[in-house]
Amino acid sequence: MRKGSGLAGVFLLSMIAAGSAEAGKPAPAQQFAAVLQNPGHLQLVLQSAQATPAWTHLACAGAVFTPAPQIAVYVPIVFDSTGAPVRGEWREALIASGCGAPMTLNVLTKITDPATLATGYLLPGSTVADPILQNAAQGPAIKAAGGVPAGCRQAYIANTEFVGYEGPNAAKQSAGKQMGPWKELWTLDLCGSPRQVMLHFVADATGVAINAFPASAAP
Repeated sequence: MRKGSGLAGVFLLSMIAAGSAEAGKPAPAQQFAAVLQNPGHLQLVLQSAQATPAWTHLACAGAVFTPAPQIAVYVPIVFDSTGAPVRGEWREALIASGCGAPMTLNVLTKITDPATLATGYLLPGSTVADPILQNAAQGPAIKAAGGVPAGCRQAYIANTEFVGYEGPNAAKQSAGKQMGPWKELWTLDLCGSPRQVMLHFVADATGVAINAFPASAAP
């Protein structure tokens, strides 16, 4: 089972919008937007999205890729006094359409050095789990699906679906946030055999507990 993110694409950002944020302070929205719209960055986002295992197995050449409006910021982007981004980490997504049901392909970008952006694919779909939690949840998901069959070398997460928040404060939670208990439906493809599992995420002061069950037996 291949796990994301593989930060394979690296891009040296040589030009951003005029003006700069005060050194060490989070960037104004227009500077962040300039980074997101930089042609070099856009190309790496597309390449990383297309490297998602769920997409490579689909093998569709006629897809149209449209940026999704939501961006999840894990580490606020910061610029130095010269206008170069020096810190930041976020997730953006492309919606692939024209090849059956639309697929959300998520991409992680990290600023690894001043003006250097590294990108890699994350799990596809509408999961709200951050990259670390996505990796941590794959083990329980595979176990709940019955494990990878012996000899199977084509196992991957085909999709994730945020189902909803749980508990007495569910109605008060902000959509798309990794807050409070929530559940997701993950679809695994194990050498052509689809398996669905329900994952329950419970956040507390020490971290996030993950419980996974076959979708047909999930509480």
